[in-house]
Amino acid sequence: MHHSCGSIFDIIPDLIALGVDVIHPIQALTKNMEPRRLKEAFGDKVAFCGGADAQRLLISGTPQQIKAKAKVLELKEIFPTGLIISPSHEAILPDVDPANIEAIFDAIKE
Repeated sequence: MHHSCGSIFDIIPDLIALGVDVIHPIQALTKNMEPRRLKEAFGDKVAFCGGADAQRLLISGTPQQIKAKAKVLELKEIFPTGLIISPSHEAILPDVDPANIEAIFDAIKE
């Protein structure tokens, strides 16, 4: 698993060639890192981790907004296999309401 913040779209082929199995994160707020774009370009070559916006949504959103966003992103549809749904960064920051973390799990289970 390789972690890198920001837009790394252009170097993902190099990471795959180096043997990376999982790219972390899907940081969808950055240029070229939208889930559908990643799936179309690399979905059969590598798995992805991320997709839950830890920069804005998890910090200031409500559980209802998080569930709605998960459905709008349709991460489970885009990546029926090869996805680990998690925050878009390696950690859940201390200012994230625990109810918002629960909302991610609820959205995944639905």
